[in-house]
Amino acid sequence: MKEFLDAEKIEVPVEYKRNARRFLYYQLFRTSLPFGDFLEPSVRTTQTRLKSFALDALIKADAIKVISKGVLNNEEFLLDE
Repeated sequence: MKEFLDAEKIEVPVEYKRNARRFLYYQLFRTSLPFGDFLEPSVRTTQTRLKSFALDALIKADAIKVISKGVLNNEEFLLDE
C-alpha cells in the first residue's frame, strides 16, 4: 500500500480506462431520465427550478412512465432505446 501511495505515476490498464468510460456514459446518458420540459434556469447557473405545468403533462411524461413501470411492475428504470 505504501508503494502505491508513494508512486509518482500509476499505470492503468487500457481495459480499465475503457470500462470507466463505458460506465460514465451509462450513468450520464443511459440512466438519466428527462425532466427538462418541467425545469427552467434559476438565479444561480448551477440550479434549476420547476416551471408551471399541467398535472396531465407530468403524468404523460416518458420519465414518469418509466418510474411507474419500475415501481409497479419491477421493471428497470431506463428509457426504451
